[in-house]
Amino acid sequence: MRKGIKNRWIVAGFVLVGAITGLSFVSMDKNSVYFYTPSEAKAGAAELSSDLIKVGGMVMPGSVTWKPENLSLSFTLTDLKGTDIRVNFTGTPPDMFKEGQGVVCEGTIAPDGTGIIARHLLVKHSEEYKPPHGEGASKEKELLEKSLFKE
Repeated sequence: MRKGIKNRWIVAGFVLVGAITGLSFVSMDKNSVYFYTPSEAKAGAAELSSDLIKVGGMVMPGSVTWKPENLSLSFTLTDLKGTDIRVNFTGTPPDMFKEGQGVVCEGTIAPDGTGIIARHLLVKHSEEYKPPHGEGASKEKELLEKSLFKE
């Protein structure tokens, strides 16, 4: 292969790698935020109202309204710094959903930042394992002791 053709291939390779790297950084910049806090979401609500976003915070105690007949759930999401957003969700809430629990809501925010129509709820849970207590624990222990796998 001639030296001029070889140099062209090397230059083309560098241009291709540079273009791929540049496009990667541009796409990561837009998608790098996993979720917004309520204060960030409210501050940017006008720009974010046309996008599907994730907003994370705590479910404010005393704010949950659940109507099982039409699977309607509404609650207030707070960042515990004074910023609250009302969330409306239609569907069955996750099993671990409760007041005072961390939750990430995926949906659309109103242009004025006062509310979110959520499509999905992701519940955060504690990383701490606690063994079962109470009467259920003794039954589980008894079942384990009678297990066929135990020698």
